[in-house]
Amino acid sequence: MSKLIPLYAQIDDATLEAMASKGIVRRGRADAVNVRFEAIGADEIVGTIEGATVRLDDKGLAKARCTCPAATTCRHKIAIVFALRTQAGEQPAAPAVETDWPARLATFDRKTLLNAVGKTGLREAIRLFALAEAATIHPGGLSLKVVLRLSAEEIEVAVPAEGDFSSVVSGLPERRRPAGHAAAILAARRHFGHETIEIDETDTVVDQKAFVPDGPLLAAMRDAVCRAYSQGFAVPSRALEERLMLLSVSSRAEAMPRLSASLRRIAEGLEQRRSRSVNHDPVELLREIAFAHALLHAVSHTSDDARLRRLAGTVRAEYEPIGDVGLIGLGATLFETIAGAVGVTGHFAEPATGRRFTATLARGTTHDTRFDPRAAYRTQSIWGHTLARLSSATFHLSGAHASSTGRLSLSQTSRAEAIQPFKPGPEEIAGWARDRSGPLADLAHMSWPILADHLARCFAPSLDAPPLSAQPVILLPSRIAPVTFDDLTQRLRWPLMDLSGAWISLTLDHDDEGRGLGASRIAALEAALGDGGNKRPFAIVAIARPEGGKIVLEPIALWGETQTSLDFPDRIPAQGADVVSRLMAGLRRRVTQFAPPPPADVTVRQTSQLLQAGVDALIGFAEAGLHSPAQERLLAPMAKTYQLASLTPLAQLFSRTVASRGSDASSAALASAQGLFTLQSFNSRLQIWT
Repeated sequence: MSKLIPLYAQIDDATLEAMASKGIVRRGRADAVNVRFEAIGADEIVGTIEGATVRLDDKGLAKARCTCPAATTCRHKIAIVFALRTQAGEQPAAPAVETDWPARLATFDRKTLLNAVGKTGLREAIRLFALAEAATIHPGGLSLKVVLRLSAEEIEVAVPAEGDFSSVVSGLPERRRPAGHAAAILAARRHFGHETIEIDETDTVVDQKAFVPDGPLLAAMRDAVCRAYSQGFAVPSRALEERLMLLSVSSRAEAMPRLSASLRRIAEGLEQRRSRSVNHDPVELLREIAFAHALLHAVSHTSDDARLRRLAGTVRAEYEPIGDVGLIGLGATLFETIAGAVGVTGHFAEPATGRRFTATLARGTTHDTRFDPRAAYRTQSIWGHTLARLSSATFHLSGAHASSTGRLSLSQTSRAEAIQPFKPGPEEIAGWARDRSGPLADLAHMSWPILADHLARCFAPSLDAPPLSAQPVILLPSRIAPVTFDDLTQRLRWPLMDLSGAWISLTLDHDDEGRGLGASRIAALEAALGDGGNKRPFAIVAIARPEGGKIVLEPIALWGETQTSLDFPDRIPAQGADVVSRLMAGLRRRVTQFAPPPPADVTVRQTSQLLQAGVDALIGFAEAGLHSPAQERLLAPMAKTYQLASLTPLAQLFSRTVASRGSDASSAALASAQGLFTLQSFNSRLQIWT
């Protein structure tokens, strides 16, 4: 028997699930009967299944090769393992002597981890471990399974009973494995009572008192970013991705965490493009590359120490203590992402300062298919209470920690106390809006022009600070028109008028099949407005966000004699394709006599189209490998168009790009891209009409 057969046959299910997922392991087990072995030798095993060829050697399953396009451990490799178990004649059994896991974890001391992942990797591992909201440890006979639950994902790692650090496995991408595996080991060490591993102060390379940009590092980053544009769109390569990742995690990059994070996002975007992922968005990839290029330029040419710190983000931790805060719950919303993550976010405001905060419970469905955000909202404890209770209450949060964007840490060291139901009244909320110098003036609004100016400031682009993705506001309309359906945009439209007679429109997405969050919110809104208790709410809580060159407002809660959450109504409205279709038919029949329809904003639409055409041209230029014919064919016409449209700065940027050659072409093109994206952001405004 080949020595490789027992090597792979002894891999237990927990290890396989950590490397892939339970679903892939189940599929691999079923597919094992279809495996055909072409060769079983002393140095290599070759097996085929459904047209894919898998090659195994003595380096382990993580280094196995498969001809299928999967970027991680695929079902073909898993099926081969199960087939080898059959070859071995038995299922993997626990060792005769039970594994002493505390002693096993003790071998992974500080020196061992530093040798395995380096100082930067260990710092990242400590950061991941600190961000974990919970860690579960499952000791087994052959492996120890560790699950770290973060706000947006779960990291599952398997530590085998024998072997060094390289024997630890997971389903993480290769570039994330060192820090992810080390973080899991740190969690397991704490579980078994070992001392905490920390970085010595002498190891810290960031001098918080005097931040001086590293010239050679900035030059290397600039070169990699320019190559990401000039090569990444045309011929994306793993080597370029690895170069960006190495620069992002280098010890010298720790002084510039914003740049480091941007380089990681670029590497991930290039990987998606190379693997032809359905989640790849070339516009977002160009946006990230242009942002990194602009940030590098600003850091390189800024001498003001305070601005350098803002640009680099040197003193900003993921979560920082903010002390004890008094909070008001504004409501909660469900969300789902294109990548499959689902969750619920609670929105809060601090009356003393007006600052907005969020708290999120989320999971990636690929990691935990049992997670139900609706159930988590009502049953999962945060700060000692449920999000359902806190999102509609006033309370005191002691020992609070928050990120720079207002995301609250769900750490168990924070506690919610003095909880009282929040019952907003018309006079109280109107008082917030009238007191323009008060802390809550930017939260509650009775004038739509003032609201539009506030949101324009919130979402204005700036290199000095990360952009806001959303902002909660409270609207106090003087008149509420019936909800209608806009056939042009295929969205629900709810017009609201302020005291001066100006109108705005709240929107909700429509799903013809009667499924998804949009359909449930439409049904909840229609049920709430038809309820005598909330037929005429005095205030609407909405979430504002930039979208497609506009700022949109989506209602999340109604405040009247009672409070109604559209995602969590007290009375569950009927749903389904037939119910939603009847609602939509009724909304389409409603006449527009209650509110004038929003006028077509031709100027804004034309400007948006012009800007998007420039973005498309720059992507096409990159996909053509920055060849001169593409410059003349794609970029020269855009320079003339922008000049005719009186967009002179853009015309100048594109003209410079057309005239550039060699390495200068990438820099000039990225400067043009940053100009386009900046103008797109400034062009985003809340539409108001009379």
